[in-house]
Amino acid sequence: MMENFDLVVKGKLALPGGQEPVQGFLGVLDGRIAAVSRTELAGSEVVDAGEAWVLPGFVDAHVHCRSCVDEGITATTRAAAAGGTTTIIDMPFDKPDRPVNTLERLEAKVADIGKEAVVDVGLYVTFPPTGPLDEIARMADGGAAGYKVSTIEVDPVRFPRISDHRFVEAFREIARTGRPVAAHQENQEIIFGEAARFQAEGRTAPLDHALSRPAVAEAEAAGRLLEFAHWTGAHLHMVHGTIPRTFDLIHWNRYRQGVTATGETCLQYLLLTQDALTEQGGRAKCNPPLRTQEDVHGLWDRIRDGRIDIVTSDHSPYPLFRKETDNIFDAYAGIPGAETLGPLLFSEGVAKGRIELDRFLELVCSGPADVFGFSRKGRLTEGADADFVIFHPTAEWTVDDDDLHYQVGASPYAGMDVTGQVCETWVRGHRVYHRGSVVGQPGTGAFVRPGS
Repeated sequence: MMENFDLVVKGKLALPGGQEPVQGFLGVLDGRIAAVSRTELAGSEVVDAGEAWVLPGFVDAHVHCRSCVDEGITATTRAAAAGGTTTIIDMPFDKPDRPVNTLERLEAKVADIGKEAVVDVGLYVTFPPTGPLDEIARMADGGAAGYKVSTIEVDPVRFPRISDHRFVEAFREIARTGRPVAAHQENQEIIFGEAARFQAEGRTAPLDHALSRPAVAEAEAAGRLLEFAHWTGAHLHMVHGTIPRTFDLIHWNRYRQGVTATGETCLQYLLLTQDALTEQGGRAKCNPPLRTQEDVHGLWDRIRDGRIDIVTSDHSPYPLFRKETDNIFDAYAGIPGAETLGPLLFSEGVAKGRIELDRFLELVCSGPADVFGFSRKGRLTEGADADFVIFHPTAEWTVDDDDLHYQVGASPYAGMDVTGQVCETWVRGHRVYHRGSVVGQPGTGAFVRPGS
C-alpha cells in the first residue's frame, strides 16, 4: 500500500551533486522531506512544478533586519520569501542601540522571530569591546549560529571596533564553542586616514567612497584575523570579501597552515563595479565598497575554483534620503538584497554559463547550511526540512523597485534583466510565496539553531 504524505511535490528535482535536475517526487511529512523518489508518491496535497525546477530553499547567511528601524524582521523575511530564500542568518547590531550580546537579548530576539518571521531565521550574536566574556558560551548554548564583530568602528554602541588583544581573548573562548566567528575586515587607521584626507581635499563625489577605502585595508585586516584564528583555533568566517586576495589568503591559510577558515562574497561584488557609484550615487554605497572590473573578474574565477565558499546578500537597506546626499561620506552604507540573491546569482552565474547548477546550489544552499551547522537546510534529501523553491530557469523579468517587497530602500539592481524566476517558495512544507504574492504570515518562520 502506497504511503500517503501530507504533501507531494512532482517535478524536476535539483538533487545534491547533480548538474541537471531529474524528474522525481518529494514526499513531505510533518514539515520534513520523508521520501525522494523517481516513482510516483501519493499525498493529501500534490504540487506539480511542470516545466519549472524544484530547488532547495536558498540560505542567505548575511542579513541585517534591524539595522534600520523601518525595516525589521517581517519586511525582510517577506522579501526573502519572494526571492526563494527560506532561511536567513540575521546580524546582531540591532537598533536602537540594542546589540545582541547577552543570552537575555538573544532569547528576546528568538521570541520576536516566533511572532514576526515569514521564513526561518538563524542568529549571529556579538560581544562588547571590554568586560567579561562569559556570555560567549551562554549564547552558544542558547543557539547562536556565530559571532560577528568589527575591526573598524561603525557605531560605538551597536557595532564598535574590537581591539587586537580583545580579538585574541575572545577567539579563544569562541573556539571552545565550535561556532564560527566573523569580523568586518577593514583596517581602521587606513580607512579613517584616507576619509579625512579625501574630505580635506574636497573629494566627496560618490566614487570617492570606493577610492578612499583601498583594497589594502581589507587585505591587511583579513591577514590579521587569519593569524588570530591560527593561534587560537577559532573557525574564522570571512564576510563580504571584495577582492581576490582575501580569498587567496583564506585558501593558503586553510590548506597550507591548517586554519579553520571559510569565506563569503556578496552578490553586489559579483554584479556591480565601483562605476555604479558614479551612475547611481549613494544608493550603491556599501561597506566594504564596490571594486574594479578586474576585481569582479577575479572573484568569479574564485567562485569557479572553489575558493569562495558562499555568496550572501548583506541586506542592509536604508531610506533614500539617507543615501542620496551631496557629500558621499554623509550617506549611509548598505543596500537591500534579500529578495534578489538567488535569482540574480542564478541569472549571472548559471544562465550565463559562468557556473554549473551544482556550484550555484553550493554557494547559496548547502554551503551556508554547512558553514553554520544547519543540518536540515540547503538540500533536497530525506530528513531535511521541506524548504524548496519552484523556480522557472528560463523565465525573463526585469528588477523593478515597485515589485520588490522591502519596507525601505531602493535596489541598485533596478533595471537589470534577469533569467530565472521564483514561482513558489515553501518553508517546512508551508507555502509562503506564490507567483507574485507573499502568502506566508508572520510567525510561519521559526528560529534555527546549529544542529537543526
